[in-house]
Amino acid sequence: MGKRRFKTEADIARFVQQGYGQGEVASYKPWLRVKDVPSGGRSRMVPGMKSGRTHHFLSDLEFHYFLLLEFSDLVVDIREQYPLFATSKARDIAAEMGIQYPVFVGTQLPYVMTSDFVVTLQIPGEKKRLAVRSCKYEKEFVDPNSGLNTIDKLDLERAIWADKSVTDWKIVTEKVGGATLFQNLEWLHKSVRMGQQLAIAADQQSQFIELVMKVADGNRTMSSIVRAASSPTGIPYRSGMQLFKHLLWTKSILTDIAGMPLDPMLRCPTLSVPVMHEQNRKAA
Repeated sequence: MGKRRFKTEADIARFVQQGYGQGEVASYKPWLRVKDVPSGGRSRMVPGMKSGRTHHFLSDLEFHYFLLLEFSDLVVDIREQYPLFATSKARDIAAEMGIQYPVFVGTQLPYVMTSDFVVTLQIPGEKKRLAVRSCKYEKEFVDPNSGLNTIDKLDLERAIWADKSVTDWKIVTEKVGGATLFQNLEWLHKSVRMGQQLAIAADQQSQFIELVMKVADGNRTMSSIVRAASSPTGIPYRSGMQLFKHLLWTKSILTDIAGMPLDPMLRCPTLSVPVMHEQNRKAA
């Protein structure tokens, strides 16, 4: 199926019937897919670890923010390109705000707006709740040809979600993080995702962590640290490096992933373990 064409309500209904914009976790189907929208080569499809499905991103910014969401322990579901259909209530809200509701190009058919991310959060001791994030580059707000239109659409999006009692709505720009952070997260995400079936016993992992912390003096390379911890635990080096990345991703070993590049050949950043792990180690 090629790029979608929307000229009538029936066109929209057809894709709704096919499940687009519906579902949760692995069953969710984004309303917009990579092949539906021109993106100047910056779109990509990425397997998600939380969802177990392929995600569709239309910009580098969306992909980078996705990595932050995947890394967060509070996020339990990520739904991208989430549709906001042009209901009568949505159009009434636009009219009350003095905003002309957008239409599909060349038609009078009300446009299906989308929120870049609808995120399900699970904070310990609280009920699950939704948060909505719209990703925009700062230049989009100052573009003389589209800046005001962009702001109007964002205001309308926020108001529609507020009417649905979802008030945790925010704009995300490229200032959400630096190049080093996203380089490290992408490196870890890809590696951990590909090695999710890594079979290493819990006691081996604990011994591996103990040895890593023992030899990590702030001067050795990551490769050197992993070799020193792998050999005594009977773990091949390649599996040891995979385990090390997994421990960083799951925060069983902590480091400043925004401060220094993570690279096996470079000096390893300062490492630490969570307080609970340290207490368990001393109790043992």
